[in-house]
Amino acid sequence: MTNQYLNNLYRDLLSNSPQTVTVDIPSDMGTGRISQIVTKQGAVVSDWKMNYFSDMNVQGINSEEYVQLLFCFQDGVSWSIADQRQGASIQKGESCIYRGHGKMEYLCYAGNSEFLFKNIKIPLSYFYKILKGYFEDREIDAYEKKLLTGISKVSITPYMEHIFAELKDFAQYRGGLGYLFLESKILELLSVYLSEVLELRILASGCISISKSDRDAIIEAKRIIDSQLAFAPGCEELARKVGISTSKLTKGFSSMFGTSVHAYVIDQRLEKAAGLLLESGLNVSQVAALVGYSKPSNFAAAFKKKYGVIPKNYKTENMIG
Repeated sequence: MTNQYLNNLYRDLLSNSPQTVTVDIPSDMGTGRISQIVTKQGAVVSDWKMNYFSDMNVQGINSEEYVQLLFCFQDGVSWSIADQRQGASIQKGESCIYRGHGKMEYLCYAGNSEFLFKNIKIPLSYFYKILKGYFEDREIDAYEKKLLTGISKVSITPYMEHIFAELKDFAQYRGGLGYLFLESKILELLSVYLSEVLELRILASGCISISKSDRDAIIEAKRIIDSQLAFAPGCEELARKVGISTSKLTKGFSSMFGTSVHAYVIDQRLEKAAGLLLESGLNVSQVAALVGYSKPSNFAAAFKKKYGVIPKNYKTENMIG
């Protein structure tokens, strides 16, 4: 009797867990696969991995009922929108957020190119529910103006990559726990994303002692660090690249981001490393080198200080038994 009860419970948990639907690219057209999961709140998480033998033209209506977050990890694409002179594009290492416009979009995937996109579609009603549940009216107005009236782009950060590496572990949870895990990761990613897109613009205006040109230079310095993390320039070279003095850069960076340039670089390198340890088959030494550590022992010490576990044990510690 007990065994039958447990068997029925486990079967129900399996059938009520988040389901991944996959579609393979037809073999006569190219290689790759598109996969998709839908959460209880109606958010859609999808992965697009494609390589077409020849140029592939596609078109479709972008629903007004969703806010889209698109992340480009390989070759970029451009698309045009009906009734609009200007199109849109996204390149490797970029991400963008925008509300669907209800119009036809036209896109061409170039032949013999490696496409790898991750996409999160959040129902507009759920997005507003999140905004109203966590933010004040002034903040909501700022987010709406920035996010719902155009396309906002930011670089894909190591923290975002880390979240995506963890997000695929939802399958280790059964029943409603799987949906709860998915929702938590979407909210985490959204909070990181909103911070990147907008927080600088909102908070930087409060840094009265920093001129607009210096604020723009400091934001550009952060972008440079994010784009070449393993070989991030030192403060002097970074200041020279963005055209301000070293003292203005270091003081301004700390004021705007709440951390020093050096501490930010270390933290982002470790976030990148954590994502690689979870998602890739690389060993600790290889990961250390990829994120800018020449000595694995220094990497291991810094990693343990941040995550409380040595790198080689990080993946097993984050798996559900």
